[in-house]
Amino acid sequence: MVIGLLLVTAIPAVTGISQAMHAQRTREERLKDEKRMKRFNIDVFCEDEDSLAKGVDGKRLVLKDDRVWIGPEKAVKPCPHGYVAECFYIEYPDNERNPAPLGLVSQVQDDPPLLNWIYVDKNTMELKYGNKSASIEHHVGPWDWTADEVGITFEKKRKRFIAVENPKTYKWQVYYDMNNDGLIGFVPQQRHGVQVYLKRTLLPEPDA
Repeated sequence: MVIGLLLVTAIPAVTGISQAMHAQRTREERLKDEKRMKRFNIDVFCEDEDSLAKGVDGKRLVLKDDRVWIGPEKAVKPCPHGYVAECFYIEYPDNERNPAPLGLVSQVQDDPPLLNWIYVDKNTMELKYGNKSASIEHHVGPWDWTADEVGITFEKKRKRFIAVENPKTYKWQVYYDMNNDGLIGFVPQQRHGVQVYLKRTLLPEPDA
């Protein structure tokens, strides 16, 4: 009887601890989600010091014609080169992907406000943007950040982004080197390419 009494007495305590732990996890997850939903611009960083790298280092990503381009340094809206990417992280809504990958969303226009997913085209390795219907069959994530929450990663890798120059327009477009082979079979080898790193530049918090 004493043993039974001890067990019965312990049940509320165990239940209370379990509820407290769940509440703590929920709070931590909520705070984590809030951090990931802070909006940011995406800037380019290059380790190389040749002339090609210097031409894209420090520039900011813009969105135009369903593709991701390298625009001017510290570009702000309105920008003649495209819509300046304003991004945040959120889970990609697809029941077929388990677990749901962390997606990257950007506003793509102001009036009316419209959000699109940034993804890697499975056929071309281009970084593109579009709605769920346009993106769902391609590589949508997981996107994430590095330990310092500054660098941007895709599929847990940071060193696979490549800027490729269009020889006709001399504009630079962003690709993801999925096979880590220099985009063989996706981009003509005579085109100029530079490995780039993408980093977050947080936007100012809106006034309360």
